[in-house]
Amino acid sequence: MTIIRSGYRIGLVYVPGSLPSFEEFGFLPTDLVMENGHVNGKPASEVLDMLIIPGGSLVESGSIGSSLSREIIRMAETGKLVLGVCAGFQVLARRTDVGRLSPTPIFRHGLGLIDAEFSPLVCTDRVTATIVGKSFLANEVGLRVKGFHCHTYGKITLKEEARPILVSNVRRLNYRSNSREIISGASNMDGNVVGVLLHAMLDENPAIIEGIRNSLGASHEELEAIREANAALRAKLKGELGVSTGISISLGNQKTPLSSCLLFTATGSGAGKTFIITGVAGALKRGGVNVGVLKVGGDIRDIVPAFYLIKEPVKPYSSIKIGESGWKPVEEAISMAGVDYSLLVIEGAMGDLTGLLNEGVEHPVSTAEVALIMNIPVVLIVGCDKAGIEGALADAVSHIKLLRKLGVNVAGVILNKLKLSYMSDEVKRLIDQTFRAQEVALLGIIPRMEMEERGMIPEVEIRYEEFCARALEAAEHYINVKELLRLARPPRRNAVDLKSLNARFKELLTRGVTC
Repeated sequence: MTIIRSGYRIGLVYVPGSLPSFEEFGFLPTDLVMENGHVNGKPASEVLDMLIIPGGSLVESGSIGSSLSREIIRMAETGKLVLGVCAGFQVLARRTDVGRLSPTPIFRHGLGLIDAEFSPLVCTDRVTATIVGKSFLANEVGLRVKGFHCHTYGKITLKEEARPILVSNVRRLNYRSNSREIISGASNMDGNVVGVLLHAMLDENPAIIEGIRNSLGASHEELEAIREANAALRAKLKGELGVSTGISISLGNQKTPLSSCLLFTATGSGAGKTFIITGVAGALKRGGVNVGVLKVGGDIRDIVPAFYLIKEPVKPYSSIKIGESGWKPVEEAISMAGVDYSLLVIEGAMGDLTGLLNEGVEHPVSTAEVALIMNIPVVLIVGCDKAGIEGALADAVSHIKLLRKLGVNVAGVILNKLKLSYMSDEVKRLIDQTFRAQEVALLGIIPRMEMEERGMIPEVEIRYEEFCARALEAAEHYINVKELLRLARPPRRNAVDLKSLNARFKELLTRGVTC
């Protein structure tokens, strides 16, 4: 998959676990560099002028093998330009402690081209950052740039042979308000090998593209030729579902009305929202639907697996603001997304009602409020692993009734993590009767899957290729995707008095009429 007919060639690492479409990289990549380190049968170090290593689960997946590592090192040692973004930065560094939930460090080693180490630090902010050191990205110290962070392992410790080049001003760290500056970029001593945490740095800052153009020695005409080649490359990229899967996709005429929406929420955290929305987005894209994915709240890491499958970039509207978390108000986010997509699937934050009683921050602060504000049909995901099918059904009915009394349109339900030994004919009939009585579409019953090992849980060493493959399989085998499409509706602004909603919720609780 190589498209390049310009004087300058800029490679993009394309291996399982990488996120080649998570951002546009300034519309610069002209060639794909595969697992063997080759570009169209030739070593990358021989044909490329610059290499970009994208984010993803490259460290967790172990996707950078010896052949590709050798080509990256050769490019660095011969003075060619090498840029690593987020996980790509980790690949260039010495090592990363991925043991965020472990009592002892768990180290994954990089190539050591940048004398730095990583350890856990969560940040998913949109930020401004300052250039504090010269590199091939920029010569102007003090230059202000913008982009976003999306990392779990973002604490950088620089050693003797590394130079800081970028500092980000962040508002939230490790899920809490914590405004301060953090190192977000570094280079080797020669300045030709650079790592940054900041995503979309090349997309949102023309000065950075100008710095790269100058470092390459390319004319403005040659930059235009690079971008022409990039357009063809991006079209090829979007023709495959996921990375190196061989699953071809094409956008046909299967489009719902402009900006129809579905919001996926759950009775509580851990029900499997991320897993299901990843599979649903992949299945819709494979079926020719122009689907986009948004996240309620600021933790956009939850929808990264979906982006891995559908090959769409994160946009400034990808995160819906609730309380102090998130990027754009819901109405603005959906309006902006409607320009790009015909169907939006939205992943809620935590449980459907979580935050509704929080009076210390500005509302909306719950997924239920977001659904109400824009009249978005809701799909309720109910986990069956903790309370069994019995507790799950009772929980589902309770939440359906309560949400409807608050004015939320609960259109469908998905039962997740069900132990198949429970599925006698009698239990199947009971499940069907339960949701028919509630006039809610039963969209799917997904069996319990072994997802607890490291690498299969979002935020814990996730390996996108494995997680997404299972999610896609689950969606295509167990979820009625056609019925999902039928339930989607165009968003419509609703005048919601959020204070009255809060009072109504309290009344329902205290009067004991939640069911």
